[in-house]
Amino acid sequence: MENNYQLSRIHNYIHGLMSKEEMFQLEKEALEDPFLQDAIDGYRLQNGVDARQLSLLQQRLNRRVENTIATRHAQYYTWQRLAIGAAAGVLFVVLLALLYFKHFTGKTERTTDVTLSEPENLVTIEPLLDGGDATPLGGWKAFEHYLNNQLKETGIGGDIIVNFTIGKDGLPAQIQAEDTPDQALVEETVRLLRSGVKWQGSKGRLKITFPLKERKNSSQSHVIKPPHCFGIEKS
Repeated sequence: MENNYQLSRIHNYIHGLMSKEEMFQLEKEALEDPFLQDAIDGYRLQNGVDARQLSLLQQRLNRRVENTIATRHAQYYTWQRLAIGAAAGVLFVVLLALLYFKHFTGKTERTTDVTLSEPENLVTIEPLLDGGDATPLGGWKAFEHYLNNQLKETGIGGDIIVNFTIGKDGLPAQIQAEDTPDQALVEETVRLLRSGVKWQGSKGRLKITFPLKERKNSSQSHVIKPPHCFGIEKS
């Protein structure tokens, strides 16, 4: 019944017995189904043949449609099996990698990063921003490193706050210490600032903390001998 209905639609389409909407619908179906388009073209070549005489053509068309559907199903299941096999292969590789890292890399040597503590008794600086805008070229860390490398072992220590201006040569000038620190500490501070790195800005105020280093006692111990009490020297 359905086959005769399809042949009747093709017959009506070829002979212009359809409305525009029905013709559009049949053409749309023919675009999606190439076998329907082949049937329309074959019927057009057999112009004037009755629908009942096309039963053989319809049987062939049905067989081709059935074979095409079977082929599509077979291809679909083939690709589905390939996809499942690929997924299983990926899972197998991942499992092997996990087993390898668990059993073969567990005995590798482990290293621990050790952060060395900074040595004690270092010169530290504290820029006092309320005293100016001067900053050493290269940064504060580089300036502090310079102080620790150039510091003489004078045995003095303590805090000192100095005010200074930046001269045309880029070095601190007019260095003045606040309060009344040890004179040796003032001289050492002036020496370090004048012979150090260059600065940028106009003036600055800086607090420097010098570590107190123990002086080595180089004096020799004197042994007091008791007076000679045995015997009397002859004159």
